[in-house]
Amino acid sequence: MKMEVCTWGTGGPFGRELGVAPKRRRRGHTSTSIILSDEDSGEAEVVGGHKAAAHFMIDAGAPSVETMVEKGVSAPDVLFLTHPHFDHISDLDRLANSRMRGLMVKSAIRDFDEAKRLFCPLPVIGTEDCLNHPRDGVLARFGYLEGLVRWTPISDYDLWHSVRRSDCTIAASTATAGAEDTFPLEFKALPVRHSKHAPGSCLFIFRFRSEEGPGEREATRNVVVSGDFKSMDEEVMKNPDLLDPACIVLDANNIRAKGSYHASLEEEMALIDRWCSGDEEVLVLLNHLSGFGDFLEGHYDHVPDDEDWEAAGAKFATRSMVKARVAEDGGCYRIK
Repeated sequence: MKMEVCTWGTGGPFGRELGVAPKRRRRGHTSTSIILSDEDSGEAEVVGGHKAAAHFMIDAGAPSVETMVEKGVSAPDVLFLTHPHFDHISDLDRLANSRMRGLMVKSAIRDFDEAKRLFCPLPVIGTEDCLNHPRDGVLARFGYLEGLVRWTPISDYDLWHSVRRSDCTIAASTATAGAEDTFPLEFKALPVRHSKHAPGSCLFIFRFRSEEGPGEREATRNVVVSGDFKSMDEEVMKNPDLLDPACIVLDANNIRAKGSYHASLEEEMALIDRWCSGDEEVLVLLNHLSGFGDFLEGHYDHVPDDEDWEAAGAKFATRSMVKARVAEDGGCYRIK
């Protein structure tokens, strides 16, 4: 079993536009996938040259659907949402509709109502407030997608959950221990503080268990996807499941500027130093890049470009086993 972390969109709240013509670069809204592939599985679809055992997508910022189509990646099995801000959910409509239409074409079905009866809706998992807050929740904007998606709120933080393959419902991992009908990834959510219009904000930890080899003990590998945050409680920061993950996708909006809603990269890299002992190799992907606040506060005489972000990531990742990289739109990173 192989694991890849793919970053479909890595820009800030308004996307990210660097430089002036003709050297301008654009980045999309935030979206990330964890794709498990098994070359020996005959039932799964080909994704990036391998057999896809599971595709978990975290946030759905535009143009993630276009980027996945261009890369030849099939629609996700499950979508997780870290919070309900538009730059993390802006492609949700296209994702849900294009997924259903793709299933219809593959199965030669032309009636949309029949397709909705035959195919399991896309499970969308988030905290209760993220999905159901009456003013700022995701359903307040996308409730009309009922039938194309299954809204699946989680009520408990810091509890490992599994997702059943048959109907994509979730249950505590203890209740599905040993079950063959579950995806090979477990997940938990931890609360973070972002802004008053981002109820239920959380970070996700994903846990993948695999056998190292014949007769060898089971190995656990975690991937942390931070979502946006300004701060988090001490009890969250010291959670043992954050220690030495295989990968951290860190939503780093500014390098030095301390805005109202996002922690600066300096503050976030202090967490990375705290979570990474230096004894294990950790890949840190700097995501959700903007840097406009750095320009406004006078830290840079320009909006920071990729070289500025790379230099900052190298400076703050002080342990040799920690590799900080600027995540690219459409980039896929093999996790060792």
